[in-house]
Amino acid sequence: MPTRPPTSAELDDLAARAAAAPAGAWRKQEDGGLDHFTLRGGSGTADLHLYAPADAGAAVTRLLDAARADLPRLVTEVQRLRAEVEALQSERDGRAEKPAAAPAPRRPAAEALEMDDDAVLALAAPFHVGPKEMKAAASDPLAALSVQVARALLPDAKEVERARLIAMAFAASRGQMDDFWAARKMRGGKKAAAGAETRQKKEPPNRRRKPSLTGDSSE
Repeated sequence: MPTRPPTSAELDDLAARAAAAPAGAWRKQEDGGLDHFTLRGGSGTADLHLYAPADAGAAVTRLLDAARADLPRLVTEVQRLRAEVEALQSERDGRAEKPAAAPAPRRPAAEALEMDDDAVLALAAPFHVGPKEMKAAASDPLAALSVQVARALLPDAKEVERARLIAMAFAASRGQMDDFWAARKMRGGKKAAAGAETRQKKEPPNRRRKPSLTGDSSE
């Protein structure tokens, strides 16, 4: 018995043999040691007779009936699966022949970090400055800085708000909390910010305080 897969021609031949098998219902007659199985032929077709022991005859007739119905379905399914496998193989070969796509050019770091005004405002939108935040900003440096950021990012913010934010951030980074609170109250815009920065540069290093955003500072 061959173990190789059937060829397309062999599958077609198998389906043709199943289609040519006589159709009809088997009738059984008990006759001594061997039972008589008869398949009535159609118009112009002779009857088919089978003499066999009861169990064997019943098994053969069931097999013939099933083969006539199931073989065409089996052949159709094998042909469908074979066509699907061939299509997948062709698709895989096509992908293997295509050159690999060039990697997308990397964006410069500066460009990747760029944000438009709308994105900046969207990030700051969840922080709402209310009475509670204003009260905390009177004594808490972090709250004060957050409130000032919110003010400076408003679409109609005045230049003095941005200057005040710069001065507060610069003073906080150096631990100069007196200048931090002074900058929060300043009203002079750029000139006041520049003056605060000039005073900080002139201050001797040993007089500069250690950074602190808790409200405390040490010499």
